[in-house]
Amino acid sequence: MKTTTTWETIVDTLIQELEHDGYKKGEKMPSESKIAARFDTTRTEVRKAYLHLEEKGYIHSLQGYGSFFSGKKEKIRLLLNDSQSFLEKMDSIGIHYRTENVGFELIKDNLIVSEMFQLSEKEMDFHDIYKLTLLRFVDDEPVAIRVSYLPDYAFPDLAQRGLSITSLRDYMHECGYNDFTDENYEFSVSALDKKERALFDIKGFASCLVMSSKCVDQSTGRILEIARTIYRSDKFVFTL
Repeated sequence: MKTTTTWETIVDTLIQELEHDGYKKGEKMPSESKIAARFDTTRTEVRKAYLHLEEKGYIHSLQGYGSFFSGKKEKIRLLLNDSQSFLEKMDSIGIHYRTENVGFELIKDNLIVSEMFQLSEKEMDFHDIYKLTLLRFVDDEPVAIRVSYLPDYAFPDLAQRGLSITSLRDYMHECGYNDFTDENYEFSVSALDKKERALFDIKGFASCLVMSSKCVDQSTGRILEIARTIYRSDKFVFTL
């Protein structure tokens, strides 16, 4: 049975061509029928691909005239696993940003998270762990999601203040932590899940870089945070 080329494959191929000077800014894109013939697929798949490219800002359409290349998208160069916070990095290169608190909840019966904080069964009965989700915007476009797991033993007023936190580093300083570092970095490439696509306002397939780490208070050795940051791969160039 013949397999039809999917719109995801078309998107991946066209993005490579758009990013590597395959088209000039303002140049008209091939018609749906031409792309369908090129990839030996259906116009329905091509239409999905073009809609996805439009969502991501690579092309724009004019009613009755077709689709046009919007120009190469400049990506933000982001240095990973250093001492600067995301906001400090954006400030240093003069990029406008903002952060929204899009979720704060108590984690119930999550043994894996508790083990990550090295809590004994007795300690687990007396301490709670909360999940904080921050959505980061650059030029009013969502580009990164920071999911933080935070223990109430380190932040006694967390239950009351969690919904108002937009800068975790500022909150840590307010709680008296002035000497903390991120450790145990792990990186992986993944596809966005349904919830992540919704936060990024992306309807189709999209890849991302996931960075996991933990934040440790240097004076006490306490684990203050277990974090997972999801970066849109179409918005950043990553360096170590």
